[in-house]
Amino acid sequence: MPRSLSPAVVTALSILELLGASQELGVTELARTLGMAKSSVHRLLHTLAHKGYIEKNPQTGRYRLTYQLFAVAAAAAGRYGLKEVAAPVMERLAAEAGESANLGVLEADRVLNIHKVQGPHPIRLHIDAPGGVAAYATGLGKVLLAGLASEELERRLGGGRLARLTPTTITTRRALLVELRRVRTQGYAVDNEECSAGVRAVAAPVCDRSGSVVAAVSVAGPTHRLTDARLKALAPAARAAAAEISRRLGYAPGVDASYPT
Repeated sequence: MPRSLSPAVVTALSILELLGASQELGVTELARTLGMAKSSVHRLLHTLAHKGYIEKNPQTGRYRLTYQLFAVAAAAAGRYGLKEVAAPVMERLAAEAGESANLGVLEADRVLNIHKVQGPHPIRLHIDAPGGVAAYATGLGKVLLAGLASEELERRLGGGRLARLTPTTITTRRALLVELRRVRTQGYAVDNEECSAGVRAVAAPVCDRSGSVVAAVSVAGPTHRLTDARLKALAPAARAAAAEISRRLGYAPGVDASYPT
């Protein structure tokens, strides 16, 4: 290691990377992987927990990432152009739809809303929270999950059950996989009050220049306005907005994209 580097900082970042690749890790596992004494690793874990980047699972005694790191990443995404590229397109989408437009990214198994353009009738969404919400329960999240390879999808979802947030939330893996296949086929996802009771949405994928799905755009509004017919009518607008943002990010039709057309 170059003498100009701080060993403690390098090790702390390595711990974050290891935790990012796993659901949870204990002190012994981390110490063995890093080739360090458990006491030294424990001090670093205590420091990272004090700063809010990790937490200790009281049931297992093992450590896991919190959403503090995800919030920092979401802020960085805005600085590096995604929000700036998407903002004018989302302004037009919100004006055309008469509803709120949202831009989301996937972090672990959750979707974070990194930019929002309010429609004439502002609504409050669970995904506006700093830590986001379970991806499987939102239109944005289902679009992003549908862009993952099966192995990565399983890793992101982990082994836990799908919690019911509303009466219409998808709660079984089988039903979710069927829904994600539908999303890939039709090129958009619908949130039928699965995250917030009384709120529906339609979302479409945003691709980068390699064709990978890196974000999603949605139109969201109250159920009494976003009827089945209205959602179907708004789907092409959401897809067109997502395609325009993708083009601005360098995506070109013909690239081997995950599933957008």
